[in-house]
Amino acid sequence: MKRKKKNVFLTGASAGIGEAIAGQLLDEGYEVWGTSRDPARLSRFPRLHPVELHLEDPESIRAAWEQAISEAGQIDVVIQNAGMGLYGAIEEVSLEDSRRIWSVLVEGPLVLLKLAAGHLRPRREGMILGVSSLAAELPLCFSAHYTAGKAAFSALLAALWMELKPFGVRVVDLRPGDIRTSFNKNLPETAPKSSAYSDWAGKTWDIDQKLLLLAPGPEVIARTVSRLLRNRRSAPIVRKGSFFQAWISPLGPRFLPREILLQMIRLYYGLSLHEPENTDGDSISIPERESAHGHSPRS
Repeated sequence: MKRKKKNVFLTGASAGIGEAIAGQLLDEGYEVWGTSRDPARLSRFPRLHPVELHLEDPESIRAAWEQAISEAGQIDVVIQNAGMGLYGAIEEVSLEDSRRIWSVLVEGPLVLLKLAAGHLRPRREGMILGVSSLAAELPLCFSAHYTAGKAAFSALLAALWMELKPFGVRVVDLRPGDIRTSFNKNLPETAPKSSAYSDWAGKTWDIDQKLLLLAPGPEVIARTVSRLLRNRRSAPIVRKGSFFQAWISPLGPRFLPREILLQMIRLYYGLSLHEPENTDGDSISIPERESAHGHSPRS
């Protein structure tokens, strides 16, 4: 007897990694309830069940979840993919922007994790998959808020793995490296007209652009998700991306002293360890770009 495909609740399904995951799973026969801040953006998937969701609003998350449960009867797999990015120096990013990215990367996903755990635990089955980032273990220049949010999200997934393991619910922390998407086109501008960091920030942005040209597309993440859903066993942490980023870079935090690791990351982005020449300040000119580890709004 052919096994019935599972019901999937997927956040951030309208673009980038989420869009690729939605397409992959729909092609394989899964029933997918995909979320977006604007459900009209999901119209390209005629078989997808569109759901409106705003990660900054806990009530919106609960309403989206209840809608999916009402329509599906039950959810078997929860994929928390939606998020946002923020680029700028800690000194210059406003508290308002800081709080917003924290609500989108940590507080909103936590609401969904709680709902998912409460739904799956009593049935002693199911899967929760969180799309985090390699930035959770490798801090990024001028992306401290994104790095902190992803690190906190990964910590929640680790604890949830331990708590749900005895109940037969799988929890996977999927950490992509650079993935060729267009998420960062809507990054908010955080730099003032005069910034002591403009030289370094511009260089970091340029390096990101060059890395993007070599990065795999979001389909590699979609295929990984498909494989994880099919396999009954999987590691708590799965890294995916280029060979260097997914396999070599994570060795740094394990074997290098923290100071050396941080200096190497700066040098990786072409940044010296001395004060930049341009300290009088021009505004940071950041063109539209695509990058996985920036993850601008994915919803």
